[in-house]
Amino acid sequence: MRTIGRTFSLPARKAAPLPHSPNLERLSSSPQRSTELHSPLSPQSPGSPIYPDGVFTKLWVAKHQRQVPALLIAFFELSADEDSAQNEQIQIDINAIRTALGISGFKTRIAAVLMSDRSILRAPELADRLTAIRRATTLDTKTGLFFMPPMSSQAEIATYVQTMLTALQPLAVEYYRDLTKHARRKKIRGGPAGSSTTPVDGGAHALSTSGWNARYEVKQGVFAEFRQEMEVAERHYSAALEELFGSDGILEATPSWSPRWDEARLLCDVVALRVLRCELWSDLTTSAVISWTNYKARMRDLVDRRGKGTQTYSWHAWETRWAEIMAQLIQRAAVPAFRAALGRANEDSSELAALALYAPTEKTAVATERLPPFHLLHHPGYWLRLAVSSARARWLVALAIPEEDRTPPGQSPASAVAYRSKNYDTFLASDPHEEYPLAEGHGYDHIADISRLTDEAIREFALRSQGRATDRLNFDLAQQLAATERFPAALDRLVPIWEECSWRDDDWNDLVVPLLTLLHDCARRCGNVEVHVATAWELLSLSSPTGPDGLLEYLRSSWPKASDVTVRFEDRQRHSPLNARFAFGKSETHVGDQVECQLTLWSQAPPGTPALTLSKVKVTVGTSKTITITNKRERDWSPDGSVLYDFKDVATENADGSLVLEADLRLPHAQKRIYGFRLSFKEAGVLRLQQLSLQLKDEQLSIEHTYSDPNLVRGASFFAQVGDVLEARPLPCADATAVTVLPKPPKLQMVVHGLLQQYYLNEVITLELELVNDEAEAVDATATVSAATSEDRTVAVRWQGKEDNGHELDIGMLRASAARRASLYMTAPLEPAVCTLALEVKYTLISDPSTPLSKTMDVEVSIVEPFQATYTIGPLLHSDPWPSYFAAHQKDTHDQPEGIKQRWRQNSLLRSCAADALLIRAVRLVKASDSPDAECSMSDPTALEDHLLEPEHEMHVPSEFTTQKLSFDDRRPTSLNLMLHVDWSRGQDAETVTAILEVPRLNLPSSEPRVLCTVANDESGEHGLTLQYHIENPSGHFLTFALTMEANEAFAFSGPKYRTLSLAPVSRVCVQYRLLVHDEGDEAAEGRGNGRWIWPVLQVVDSYYNKALRIHAGGPEVKIDEKGKLGIRVVEAEE
Repeated sequence: MRTIGRTFSLPARKAAPLPHSPNLERLSSSPQRSTELHSPLSPQSPGSPIYPDGVFTKLWVAKHQRQVPALLIAFFELSADEDSAQNEQIQIDINAIRTALGISGFKTRIAAVLMSDRSILRAPELADRLTAIRRATTLDTKTGLFFMPPMSSQAEIATYVQTMLTALQPLAVEYYRDLTKHARRKKIRGGPAGSSTTPVDGGAHALSTSGWNARYEVKQGVFAEFRQEMEVAERHYSAALEELFGSDGILEATPSWSPRWDEARLLCDVVALRVLRCELWSDLTTSAVISWTNYKARMRDLVDRRGKGTQTYSWHAWETRWAEIMAQLIQRAAVPAFRAALGRANEDSSELAALALYAPTEKTAVATERLPPFHLLHHPGYWLRLAVSSARARWLVALAIPEEDRTPPGQSPASAVAYRSKNYDTFLASDPHEEYPLAEGHGYDHIADISRLTDEAIREFALRSQGRATDRLNFDLAQQLAATERFPAALDRLVPIWEECSWRDDDWNDLVVPLLTLLHDCARRCGNVEVHVATAWELLSLSSPTGPDGLLEYLRSSWPKASDVTVRFEDRQRHSPLNARFAFGKSETHVGDQVECQLTLWSQAPPGTPALTLSKVKVTVGTSKTITITNKRERDWSPDGSVLYDFKDVATENADGSLVLEADLRLPHAQKRIYGFRLSFKEAGVLRLQQLSLQLKDEQLSIEHTYSDPNLVRGASFFAQVGDVLEARPLPCADATAVTVLPKPPKLQMVVHGLLQQYYLNEVITLELELVNDEAEAVDATATVSAATSEDRTVAVRWQGKEDNGHELDIGMLRASAARRASLYMTAPLEPAVCTLALEVKYTLISDPSTPLSKTMDVEVSIVEPFQATYTIGPLLHSDPWPSYFAAHQKDTHDQPEGIKQRWRQNSLLRSCAADALLIRAVRLVKASDSPDAECSMSDPTALEDHLLEPEHEMHVPSEFTTQKLSFDDRRPTSLNLMLHVDWSRGQDAETVTAILEVPRLNLPSSEPRVLCTVANDESGEHGLTLQYHIENPSGHFLTFALTMEANEAFAFSGPKYRTLSLAPVSRVCVQYRLLVHDEGDEAAEGRGNGRWIWPVLQVVDSYYNKALRIHAGGPEVKIDEKGKLGIRVVEAEE
């Protein structure tokens, strides 16, 4: 698509006829030649560049791409204020354009766009004008005539244009389909029509039938591409290639020295390129690679058979261009596999990395077919690397051109020029004198071309993080730059590879040595002293660049004027000709104790290299301790055998902890030098080797290699001199560069006195800590104590004489062999737990106050419950009269309770859980909290004598309390929270401890009827007693009860055997029975001291609910047994 002005010239559709004059001979000749005119670009037109036997010219493609449009879109302004004159002018212009196109003979379609200053909604009269224009021009409003109202935004304009082009696309497709039909008809004719001219040699060189077929196949392929029918285009292009390569094709029938042969080769390249483009457009990646490979092999065979062979620089130039074109096609095709990978390059996924390297096989490939890797479409960098290889081969072939062939034609004899044209292939390449000229700067720059292709390939490989490929490409280019003596450019390429060299990390010395050698030479030629020194140091570990001289001598001779040159390396940043190993003799030591260390050095320079002499070795352990070994030559030094230098008994540390040694640091080839010394540490912890530095230095140069990674210098053995033999003993520890410094072992002894097996809740625990100084001198000590449970709850603990939570106690000066005691108190928690008492004594020796020592002890204290209790509760008779409806009663105060007083008895069965006998001093029932709707008062606890409760034994403890509702009308149950306090001690003189036992929550009924039985002794009779049954009705209802007294052999009773009793609401009635207990003879006499029990049975049944009421013991001498029976204790009077 292109923009034109108001005028546009179309090319001639037919060639001009040849001029000729009429004569009798021509008039009388009987066979008339055809006078049909052809296209100016046809092989049948004498003015055509391919006349008479050419197949195709690039002008034909340019004609249909730039000169003959498929669709002409004309834009006209349409004003709403103008009259019909504007309409008529637009109609005249459109019809004039259509007439001109018809006269030209081309079938170009036309469309018109009317740009108005108003929309039809604002100017409805525009609709009638549009209709008139449409009728006058016969343009279809859907595909030929468009109305464009005014638009305010670029997005709106873009949308309108896109819609218009979508509507016009079928017209362009139809145009190229008509041209395809025309080309197909001409091909079906089977050959060219008769020409109006005849070649001078009688037509022997006219285009063959296969040439015409190839010509029309190419045309149909181009038209199919214009229609974006890529599969159809590929078929036509493939057919054209077969016609050109066929046995009767142009490439086989035309002599290789003819220019038409080169034109046919170029046409084949263009057609093959279009095949690749069609396949990439259709996402047939594997097919594209196979087509590229097959065409290259086919062309190689052709050139070997009919050309000048494939060992020429022309063929390598063609290979370079063919690979570069493939890379450009892949870049422009935007293959989805590569585009998706680049779009998500930040994601760390091996699958995405694979997609970025090559495209997967297309779906049309057979699943079971195993394709070789080079048949998968790789990214453009792969093809550019092939182009680099071919460009390098072209350069090497060009370097072999003889000097006589490099002379320009103007300076060479004609025979030499003819010889060159016969023996040199210049297809898509320069002549020999331009390919490798005698004078520099006047010919083809091979290095510039190789550099350009290499940079493009590196960009693609770097985009996919293929570092090894980029390094290799840069290295190869640097070699070629150095070969052409472009040393600065080569140095710029080599230095980044050298600094971040992965070959060094992978021990690829076959690549590292050439890299270092080339870089070493380039640095020397460019005057880069630092790089030259660094590469010499690194090369010394792989080869010997210094010759018979030492390293420093070689460098001084190379740079005699250099001064203060310092080169530093770290870890594996560079190869080193020296190896270093450091090891501690053992993995653990104590503060103040000495530990043996060994530093082993040896040279791995090539044999025959002079010994390397270090000026200084520095070792840093931990954060502050340094060991420095300086060089001191020995007279009896020998390069043979390994040597152990032992400084363990002669070297002492300075005040700051540093150690300075002097030794011979000359290192011959493969002979170890071991330096042994002792170190001591004043702080506990894990100390590691932090840094090891090797330094070579003289007046001009300084080389320092520093190791900060302990893994690179970790020793695995310790050396010992056994006679004349140096014996290596393996170390048992995995990391010999680290030592664990333990605190100095304390000799202060700690003993805890008074610790019992168990302690009990809320008990104050008293312990004594005894400190015994077993050190050889006096110490200054401080004791610290803390306590916590297993649930990490803190427990109160303090030293005697300290305030609450006084955890620290200053022991002060404690002389050697002296002892001192200190008491501590701990309050047991209120819940069972196992408490850990942590004791720590920190002290320092008087002679060494800067070294702290500590001794710790953990003591477990078991805290358990001393008692468990079970409870039973029952009602008792309260002696106060009940309120009556018939007697007025006024409260004394507003806060005085109004309800009925109820008396209760709780029996507690106390059981000892302690491991020791405990002395029970008092037991009392207390309220845990006040009830919101009732008042509860506790009776005085029963006086107890001190009772010794043995382990696992029980004791009964009765308790009484009274409840009264605050409101007389409150009939809800009364809820009480009570606790049982037990005062106990471990002995008569021991401190009393109160154990608190929770009583389950009590819900006491306040509105249910009940029956209480009490006993009133009858003093008038010998065996008489009176039973009183108190029937209470605290409810608000009238209740009727049936009472039945059962006969019993143990006594006789006086009273109703059966009666009915009615109770008013809130009332209490007493029913009495007088009993006469029978004499039991001897049995009665035996129990006369404690009395005996009788078991009367009175049944009280609610007449309405027919429910029997339970009879409770309401006072002394009455009990309820386990079966719920009521028992009366009878005590007979003594005679």
